Formats: sequence, C-alpha cells, structure tokens
Amino acid sequence: MFRSAHEALQFAYRISGVPIVKMSSVNSMRGASGGGDLNPYERHAQAAMILACVERQVDLTETAYLRAHFGKELFSGQYERIITDILFRAVIGAMGTGVYSRRGVQKLILNFFGKDIPMSAIRRDLQCSLDNANKKRNQVYDALSDLGVRAERNAENALCCAGLIND
Repeated sequence: MFRSAHEALQFAYRISGVPIVKMSSVNSMRGASGGGDLNPYERHAQAAMILACVERQVDLTETAYLRAHFGKELFSGQYERIITDILFRAVIGAMGTGVYSRRGVQKLILNFFGKDIPMSAIRRDLQCSLDNANKKRNQVYDALSDLGVRAERNAENALCCAGLIND
C-alpha cells in the first residue's frame, strides 16, 4: 500500500527501469534489502500492475507526461522522440495561435524535465528576442504544469479505485 499516487508512480517507474536480478549474498549479509518483503519478481509485477492500472485511466498526453516525469524517458529512453512529439502537440494546443519553432518548443519541453539546455540556444531556435523567449518558456511551463496536475490527479483516482493507495 502506498501513501500517494506520486509515491506509487515513483516506485513503479524506478522498478520498471531496473532489470530483474537476484541480490547477491553480500548484499543480504549487510542488510541491504530495499524492497521490503517482496523479491525482485514480485516488485516488478507490482510495478507493472501500477503502470497498467494508471495507463488504462489516463489519456495519451497524460501518459506521456508521466513517462517523461517519472520514467525519465526523455533522457535516452527508447520512446524519447514519441513522447517529445506528444508533449509538443499538447503544449502547442495550449499556447494559442501563432507560429512556433518546433525545435525551440521541444527544447523548452526537454528543459522543463531537467535537460540542461541554455536559454540562448532555445532563443536562437525560437528566432525571437530574449524577452519573447522567456514569455514562450513561461507558456510552455504553465501548459506542462497543468498537464502534470491533471495527469497525477487522474493517476491518483485510478490507484484509489484499485485500492493501491490510502485515501
């Protein structure tokens, strides 16, 4: 049982990113269990159950956000390009009318999730002044923050209905 959806998602994405291996006898001798009463196979099964439960309830853009935020898919994940494209479409829809440089907005999305991209490089790709680049960054960040709130709320509802988190 988890205390929150945030905690359950952190667990699920952390475990799903680690291969199933048995702990060495050295680790068990020094008391490094880290998984409670579950063995590696049970932890992976629980993580898969959490992810399946959440992905049934949230839509595609919310799933992409959760993968980018918790799964670190934007840092050399196999779905990096797909997730960036889905998030780009969601952000552009929230930004309103206008002409936006795809590459610049994608860099802002990557920057939001922690990639170290200098604002000067983003400004060059957006082809605008620093002031306008900062306004567009704020728009992208606001759109992604709203998407994140919605995604975590829907994930929490799904996990509550499944009985995996305490109310």
